[in-house]
Amino acid sequence: MSDNSKSLFPDFLLIGAGKSGTTSLHNYLDQHPEIYMSKIKEPYFFALEGEEIVSREDDPLNLYDFPWAVTDLEEYQKLFEPADPSQKKGESSTMYLYGDKAPSNIKKYIPDVKIIAIFRKPSERLYSRYLHLAREDNLMGTTFDKVLDKESIWWLRNDLVREGFYYKHLSRYYELFDKSQIKVFLYDDLRSDPERVIKELYSFVDVDPDFNPDTSIRFNQSGFVKNKILDKLYGTDSLLFKSIKSVVPGMYSKLKENLIIQKQLNKLRGKNLEKPGIDQEIEKTLTHDIYYEDTKKFQELIGRDLSHWFK
Repeated sequence: MSDNSKSLFPDFLLIGAGKSGTTSLHNYLDQHPEIYMSKIKEPYFFALEGEEIVSREDDPLNLYDFPWAVTDLEEYQKLFEPADPSQKKGESSTMYLYGDKAPSNIKKYIPDVKIIAIFRKPSERLYSRYLHLAREDNLMGTTFDKVLDKESIWWLRNDLVREGFYYKHLSRYYELFDKSQIKVFLYDDLRSDPERVIKELYSFVDVDPDFNPDTSIRFNQSGFVKNKILDKLYGTDSLLFKSIKSVVPGMYSKLKENLIIQKQLNKLRGKNLEKPGIDQEIEKTLTHDIYYEDTKKFQELIGRDLSHWFK
């Protein structure tokens, strides 16, 4: 591989877990002037290299619904061409946490890469995923109580129940990469002390840790849509933004990157979401029956006391 080709790979990867603060970390990284983040969030290259993208018509259960994925090496490297030579390059793909091919492909192409992961109590993460699917009107007729049915879609799709087996997924990275290349955060820390997390994040990727990003935006909120008409107007999948993206893609990109606009949009979207609490019996079953053994090993792997996750 030529030096020029090497320069078109990311210096760091944010690998997940989904619904654990990954979107927030991605945006804090993206705001830093010394960092260039791929404009396609979640290109999934290392998990899906060489695979054909399945159409939605051929995938009724949304098992392979990744129309934005970049599966060709040359196209993937083009994602980083706009970066300034002095900038650190990165991308975020939650599928790298659980994708079968991801760790070995990453090791093959960028063995010195830095790997960032953030984790949330598995039952909370799963319920947040449920609310996210509800927001997208993508529940496929299922309800949250079905998470306990191992024959259901909740166990068939890798990004639902199975994503929460953190030890199983992350231990593969510790086997392939030096421990110094892996930085693990907890969602709890991001909520209680975001300034410390952000400084550690910037220090880990070797950029100025004293840069202060805008942390006032609540990214990627989830819940049941209250008013579908308002959602079609300014929701995440609104017809207005779809039209702008198709007709004036440059304007759409500027809207996405404008923090003031994003802040106002997220406020409006949040007010239009209803977030019922998780059923406590289901939560207990998930925590103590389904995720318990994996979580015990996970806390040893990362050297953190996670006893509060068992309460």
